[in-house]
Amino acid sequence: MAITLPESEIQLGSWTVTEESARQYLTAVGDSQQAYFEHRLIPPLALTAYALGALLDRLALAPGAIHSLQEIAAVRPVGFGDQITGVARLERPRQRGGQEFTTASYVLTDSGGAPVQTGKTTVLAPVVGPARTRDA
Repeated sequence: MAITLPESEIQLGSWTVTEESARQYLTAVGDSQQAYFEHRLIPPLALTAYALGALLDRLALAPGAIHSLQEIAAVRPVGFGDQITGVARLERPRQRGGQEFTTASYVLTDSGGAPVQTGKTTVLAPVVGPARTRDA
């Protein structure tokens, strides 16, 4: 009998976008683009990095897990001072070749609840313990 795991929602938290958070992200990725500061905007991939980091902090992944896939859709620019909230929805994990594929879709919203970015991420982790079966 296959185990059916329902989709589950994960709160990613809220954070305020700052010039310093933009600077930290750009330094980490080796980007010296000044346009973000001239227009007072956070790079869209910085939001993705915050969302992914928050998601990975909340998942109990086995050692050896790797981030394998990322899709994003930037709905609108996000400025310094904007309050962002994230929610992710986990899909049922899939297994192949000793790896468990965990996929989550997420939405980031502004303080008014309007989406600013959506995305989907997949993480691969070695199967540990009793294997779950997939639905036929």
